[in-house]
Amino acid sequence: MNQLEDIHFYIFFESKSIKIADKVVNTIFNSTDILKTQSEVYKLDKQKINNDGSFRVYSVYDYAVSYQVTEDTIYILRVRHNAQKPRKHLWKV
Repeated sequence: MNQLEDIHFYIFFESKSIKIADKVVNTIFNSTDILKTQSEVYKLDKQKINNDGSFRVYSVYDYAVSYQVTEDTIYILRVRHNAQKPRKHLWKV
């Protein structure tokens, strides 16, 4: 959630519009709803080293949402602006 707060602050600061900031953050947040029923709908995360197939990524506006699917839980790992240089990551949940 901290990443969404940072995104909200940045958009509000740059656009001077709380409506725009709210819309972007709410759209990103609500985009995760589909994962409850279709967790593998998005492509594999190629930035994940040794991806066992459980790490996936998708874009909303200009933001990439990285997540991991386990047997009983879906973890949202990171939300970053697509202009940021992606890092190879070794997340273990």
